[in-house]
Amino acid sequence: MKKKIYINLITIIVVVALVLIVSLNYDFDSIMYHIVNMNIFWFIVAIVVMMISRLIIGICSYMMVKINGEHVSIWKMIQINYIIPFFHGITPFSGGGQPMEIYYLHNEGISKTKSTNIVLQNFILFQSALIILSTIALLYNRLFNLFPSDSVMRSLVTFGFIINFLVLLFSYMLSFSKRVNKFILNKGISFLSKIKIIKNVDTTREKLNNYINKFYTSAAFLKKQKGKVVMVLLLNVISLIVQYSVPYVVAIGMGVSNISFLPIVVATTYVMMIGSFVPIPGGTGGIEYGFVYFVGYIIDETGLVTAIMLIWRLISYYFSMVIGAITLIFYRKKEKECE
Repeated sequence: MKKKIYINLITIIVVVALVLIVSLNYDFDSIMYHIVNMNIFWFIVAIVVMMISRLIIGICSYMMVKINGEHVSIWKMIQINYIIPFFHGITPFSGGGQPMEIYYLHNEGISKTKSTNIVLQNFILFQSALIILSTIALLYNRLFNLFPSDSVMRSLVTFGFIINFLVLLFSYMLSFSKRVNKFILNKGISFLSKIKIIKNVDTTREKLNNYINKFYTSAAFLKKQKGKVVMVLLLNVISLIVQYSVPYVVAIGMGVSNISFLPIVVATTYVMMIGSFVPIPGGTGGIEYGFVYFVGYIIDETGLVTAIMLIWRLISYYFSMVIGAITLIFYRKKEKECE
């Protein structure tokens, strides 16, 4: 586990170094001018906006725990959701966050089955919010033609949208379709049995069937909480809009006055759709390039756009990882004190 973390961190450092070399090499003086002269007040506001986004996500997780009849304090859930970006940030496709969230929920006294279900349900609602916002962004661009319709980047955005939609569809089936679960289970057990990984097939199948039954019962319970579920979904949409508004705040801090809020949020949504399938931790490289490309159609100065991108990534990705790492240290310290 530690070895993988170190490898991913080294990968991030190398890619970030390359991104900085490429970015700063284009128009170093202009980029540094905009960064150095950024209004410190708006820089702090951008950090606060990013932290508010994480706070809302923490509240969403707390509500999902409550909906499932479990109890973890809201402060504890907010802490956990400040830690998650660290594990998202150091793993390819941001895949490390959910397993760690399951671990921390279980650590708070919730069964593994319930923890897994809560995290999956929360992920489904977050992914649904992402699809809603992405659909709005695609429709907005179709109406106002912000970006060229025949570009390779637009094709990548469409590809990212399809991937995110398929992930949502699969997650939904996994959570609510017992038939799909059992099909995957039986095929998986048969395959693992053939390659001699599973020896006692019947016992393993019985254990996993019991797990799926508990999992499905918990998911079915969620259908009865439609009002609360819709509230969590709306909060997820709000959290994404808040998160995607950080570049707008940074642009204001760099003195951009003739800029509209919605086009920046749409551009950032496009960028994050591309970043969703970049295999490097944090989508590093693809996200930076995508940002300069799409925001470049809104702000016509490459040096300024690059400066906004660097500060945005510093706040939304690297700063979030640092805050997550610090929160993790204090969280573990409290764990040891309670033992």
